Amino acid sequence: MGLLMQAWALPAAFIAVANLSTTWFMLVSEEVPEPYLDEFFHVPQAQRYCQNDYTWNPKITTPPGLYLASLLFKPLAGCDTSSLRALNVGALCLICVLSYQIRRTLRAPPAKFQKPNKQPSRPESKDDEAQLSFLDAHTALNICLFPPLFFFSGLYYTDVMSTLVVLAAYSTYLSQRGSTNYFLSSFLTINSGVIALLFRQTNVFWVAVFPAGLAVVETLKRYDEIYDTSVAEAGPRHYFAFLLYLPRDVLMNRPIAVIKAVLPYLALLALFGGFVLWNGGVVLGDKSAHVATIHLPQMLYLWPYTAFFSLPTMLPALLQPILPTIPTRLRSLLESNLTGTSQHTTPSLLAGVLFTAFALVAAHFNTLIHPYTLADNRHYVFYIFRYLRRDPALKYVAAPIYYICAYLTVRTLAAPATSPIAPRIPKKQARLTDPTQSTQISWVIIWTATTALSVITTPLVEPRYFIIPWVMWRLHVPEVRLGGGKYDRRLMLETVWLGAVNVWAGYMFLARGFEWGSEKGRVQRFLW
Repeated sequence: MGLLMQAWALPAAFIAVANLSTTWFMLVSEEVPEPYLDEFFHVPQAQRYCQNDYTWNPKITTPPGLYLASLLFKPLAGCDTSSLRALNVGALCLICVLSYQIRRTLRAPPAKFQKPNKQPSRPESKDDEAQLSFLDAHTALNICLFPPLFFFSGLYYTDVMSTLVVLAAYSTYLSQRGSTNYFLSSFLTINSGVIALLFRQTNVFWVAVFPAGLAVVETLKRYDEIYDTSVAEAGPRHYFAFLLYLPRDVLMNRPIAVIKAVLPYLALLALFGGFVLWNGGVVLGDKSAHVATIHLPQMLYLWPYTAFFSLPTMLPALLQPILPTIPTRLRSLLESNLTGTSQHTTPSLLAGVLFTAFALVAAHFNTLIHPYTLADNRHYVFYIFRYLRRDPALKYVAAPIYYICAYLTVRTLAAPATSPIAPRIPKKQARLTDPTQSTQISWVIIWTATTALSVITTPLVEPRYFIIPWVMWRLHVPEVRLGGGKYDRRLMLETVWLGAVNVWAGYMFLARGFEWGSEKGRVQRFLW
């Protein structure tokens, strides 16, 4: 039974994603057969490529990767609007496969990074292996159901393909960590990174900066010469200590090894820098409307965004601080089925004060609202900012909410100590991020820094810009199996929640169309 479950875990998730995304694609194609919104630019451009006409629409800002992919699949699918949209259905299915594979790879770090006295964190039986395989497949399914990602699998936008190639680059990084062939590993790293850059410029941070940071940490950990600890055991001082000691650890201990580890990523950054110099800027077209600028509040919006879509996943972190106030019987039920019995942590006062101070300063001096945001009531962001603009005080009132959401986001990366698959281990043996263990603070810092680099230079606030940060975060959320159970109960709650949000978003898009007075007879539709 265990072997059967393991063999069918990924195929079952793949079939579910294929059926759901195909259904969504068919509903969109039936109700909205003509290009909609950004498709007005993408579809004609792809069709020109299919006709071997490579003239560029100056209004398109992103590289031609999506159109090159469409040209590649032209013999199989054609280049009409429906066929072009179908490309993203296939991409979403591949995201399911890659997400599953990444989770499996994270569970089995290469021997190169194992200390001789460390016991590998592998399941003790084939039944455990099968169960973990099923958990990873369910996680991959839920990642594909992430509403901003799933929604655009039915349209011809760049986001789904962009996410796919970034995950492919991340999978390449993970699979090459234990490689003994440095040149082959570097070749694969650079090639996967270049492919990702063909789809979106900001991918440079996820295929160069992000893995470079992880590679530095991995290299230093191999020699046991870095300060790091798990999220479950960390407070503000641990994060400060990591940032304080990291430069010293690099410069004083293993500079040559670190340079060798990051050289392929430096090559990617050099290639991207050459492109920027040649192009005269980061974006390809419409440069006047996409001027890079510092927009720090983007890193405030990230946290409620993550908390909203991941509410079921965050339930243990949300409930743990209030467990002591709950009646004993209910508390026992929650601890045995959802939260675990690890120490009931509360948000740090110091972290709260520092974060709130940053949020207030950023909101006061750096809140930017792009003209596109207020000019287009088809996007949900329009209504959020319209509400926030009703009273100037609201952007300050939101500061503690941002902190609570940030706390929940980070705390969710900590596995309960009593989970049967997350035994407490010595700090020096916590080498790599493993879905059975709490994430290390080094990963949190690198992920946060990469996210900041990818979003704070744009004045536009778009839910699509946070897709890759969310996917990376979700891949590293450890599962929680409590009360002798073999399943993470949050996964089913998450599936139901994401499904409900997708049904609502689909209904609003397909059935709640409206008209602008300036464009009579043309249906406008709500979307992310």
